[in-house]
Amino acid sequence: MVGQDDFVIHFFLTDKLKENVEIEISDAHIANEIIFTLSAETKDEVNNWAKEVLNAGGEIISKPKEFGEGYYGFVFADPDGHKFNVFYM
Repeated sequence: MVGQDDFVIHFFLTDKLKENVEIEISDAHIANEIIFTLSAETKDEVNNWAKEVLNAGGEIISKPKEFGEGYYGFVFADPDGHKFNVFYM
């Protein structure tokens, strides 16, 4: 559970997911099914997230930077290739 409202994100191992669904599972390293955006309170928090992602084995796809007026963030992939944004807005 994440955040004040206990938002739930489930991550399933590929072999367990394949056993229980009747659809093709895409390879997240080469395709995007969805990109989650996580909200940060400050630019420093964004930068700290980037450090933690690297420490946890994630890959930084786009380093922390300004994305137009009022947006600062970065994009990363978890070890399975799922993509996430972390933005301060």
